[in-house]
Formats: sequence, structure tokens, C-alpha cells
Amino acid sequence: MNEITGLVPVKRRSGWIDVQLDGVSLCRIPDEDVHRLRLDVGLTLGSAELDAVRAAGGCAEAMFVGLRYLSVRPRSRREVERRLWRDRIDQAAIEHALERLAALGYLDDAQFAASFARDRIRLRPCGARRMQSDLLARGVSREDADRGIREAMAEEGATEEALLERVAAARARRLAGVDPSKARRRLFDYLARRGFAAGGIRAWIEVNWQAEADKR
Repeated sequence: MNEITGLVPVKRRSGWIDVQLDGVSLCRIPDEDVHRLRLDVGLTLGSAELDAVRAAGGCAEAMFVGLRYLSVRPRSRREVERRLWRDRIDQAAIEHALERLAALGYLDDAQFAASFARDRIRLRPCGARRMQSDLLARGVSREDADRGIREAMAEEGATEEALLERVAAARARRLAGVDPSKARRRLFDYLARRGFAAGGIRAWIEVNWQAEADKR
């Protein structure tokens, strides 16, 4: 019959209603959607009305999950999309939520890339190549990734050479006492994994490793 038999407040989700159809939960929607769709207990839904309620429920759920996910830290558009997929939300609802989140300023891959790069520069310094690789893995386009990295480097007054110096010096101290040839190889491999160019790594090691040897 598709009759609404219950409009029950959802526990731990203020302002949300569980729409029950013929005694079974159909979907959960915000209270404003209940009023907008003029839902009431005893109302029988036609196929078009049923589709409208389901669509409202999917869009609302996608926005709820997306906003909660973004509240932890900035995310890329692709990361949010993957998170919504995990909840098996309808693709149309996902697309609607992504567009809405972008319009509200919560999703901007260029800004995300800059924020990501700033955090790396400050907290986990690495080469621009590693930053770019990590951003691409998060679904950010190469153009947005490169733009964000350039913006962050300029804001932080950072250069590839300065980042290499920070990372290499810290790692070299941890290799004190290791056989020199092994230490050089380990340092090179570590810095390469951190996204620094081979030529820059070799130059740093040649200059600074010799300096350390002279101190000893």
C-alpha cells in the first residue's frame, strides 16, 4: 500500500525523522524535508512521491556523512566521494552532495592541496615530488596539486633545498655510529622515498657527510 505508518525521531541525530512505510523503515530525512514533502502518518505514497522521499533521504544522508567527514580535517573531492560510496549511498545523491559541498566552499581541491602541502612542510617535510604523488593518490588533479604546492611553498618561504636540508640533517643524526658506506646508502634511499631528486641528495651527502667526518 505504501502507507506511511510512522514518522519517528532518530536517536542521536537531532532534527531527523525515520520515515516508516507499512511498518518498515524507508529512509531517514531531516524534519524540514518532512514538512516540504508534506508527509504525515496515514498518507499513501504514489510511485513519484515514493521516489521523491527516497531521493530526499539519499541527498540528506550524503550531506550529513560528507559534512561529518570534512569536520575532522580538509579532504579532497575524491576522498569524500569514496567515503560516501562506502556507505552505499546512491550515486545521484553523491553527485548532488559533492556539488552542494563545493558550492558551500567545503570542497576545493586547489585549497585542499595547499593546506595539505603546508602541513607537510611544517610537520612532515618532504620533496615536492612526494607531495604531488600523495595528492594525486587522493584524487587531486595534477594541475590543482602543483598549484597548491607552489602556493604553500611561497606562503611558508620554503624551497626544495631548504626542505632537503631539514630532512637530511635530521636523518643523518639518527645514522650516527652506523658504518659510513651503509649510512650513506640508507640516507640516500630514505631521502629518495621522501621525494627529493637524486642529484640534490648526492650533492647534500657529498658536502655534509664530509663535513661530519671532518668534525670527528
